[in-house]
Amino acid sequence: MKSAVVWTNVENGGCEHLAIKETDNQMFVQSTLISIDEKEHTAYTTQYTVEMDKNWSIKTVQIDVNDSNHMGLSTDGLGNWFNLDGQPLPHLKGAIDIDISATPFSNSLPINRLNWKLGQIEAFQMVYISVPSLAFKRVDQTYQFIRQEEDMRYFKYHSTTYDTVISVDSDGLVLNYPELFKRLV
Repeated sequence: MKSAVVWTNVENGGCEHLAIKETDNQMFVQSTLISIDEKEHTAYTTQYTVEMDKNWSIKTVQIDVNDSNHMGLSTDGLGNWFNLDGQPLPHLKGAIDIDISATPFSNSLPINRLNWKLGQIEAFQMVYISVPSLAFKRVDQTYQFIRQEEDMRYFKYHSTTYDTVISVDSDGLVLNYPELFKRLV
């Protein structure tokens, strides 16, 4: 497993540095993004941490935008979600993974949790987190493993309003997310 990657945001400019640390039972992701808000003509930073088990199942996610806008969620891995105070969030029930809008890392979660066979299609309920607002909701997404070329795998990704084909490396980390993200390292 790579310990660090860097993505560029092809659509809006900016970049992300993500580090993955593993222990015997857990994985920790720490990431920093520098993003450009073209409408406001400003830049902002986003930092997030994700705690997972070794099967890429989420335990917690925390996100800070500009060190002033903060949110955090936890899950029992069975589709039940809780806020930072431990209060249940029933409108998220059934979601297993997260999809943070500003990063391609989120795609690695469902890709790495399953043992994919060529042609396999899977539907997922995700907690979609919009950056920089940090608003979140449950959404449906599908992935289909469409081909493999040496160590690269290609997945057709579909959400309610978006379709694309993403490529990932042997660690399941995105190499290319057309028109949005491209891996530099």
